[in-house]
Amino acid sequence: MVKLLKTLNSLLNGIIVLVLVSMVSLVFLNVVLRYAFSSGITWSEELARYLFVWIVFLGAIVASKEKGHLGVDLVISKVPKRFQKILYLLANSLTVFVLILFLDGLFKMMELNKLVTGPATGIPEAVFYLAGVVASILMIIITAIQTIRFTFFNQDAPEWAKTEGKGGRTE
Repeated sequence: MVKLLKTLNSLLNGIIVLVLVSMVSLVFLNVVLRYAFSSGITWSEELARYLFVWIVFLGAIVASKEKGHLGVDLVISKVPKRFQKILYLLANSLTVFVLILFLDGLFKMMELNKLVTGPATGIPEAVFYLAGVVASILMIIITAIQTIRFTFFNQDAPEWAKTEGKGGRTE
């Protein structure tokens, strides 16, 4: 299982690098063509926009996996460990709920824009929303796994979680 997770993590990071290199290359090439030859690639700006949306959502997945999203732990770090787990479960349940609402909105937007395509590339606009769908589903899975591991098995604890012997803090 650990090997599978490491492989998936490497795959995700590789995709992010590939998308970023593609986006930067397209924009750079288009800038050079415009300034040096007074022409450009008509579809490169639109494709770069698609790639940017994907890289933002893929980055959100990585941040979720690494617990890198912003959070305020001022209150939760001061309460006993049992209440920390309850608050963590509550907060992550709310996060999953919001991600489900986001997913529902994405499906509605995909339905509304199913016939709209990019003017230069012809790529369906639904590709924008598909990035959000992929990110939402993966973040729901990641959040659920992290919540279950900490709340029920006391594994994969957040940085603010109280542990015995950690800086004099105890349950």
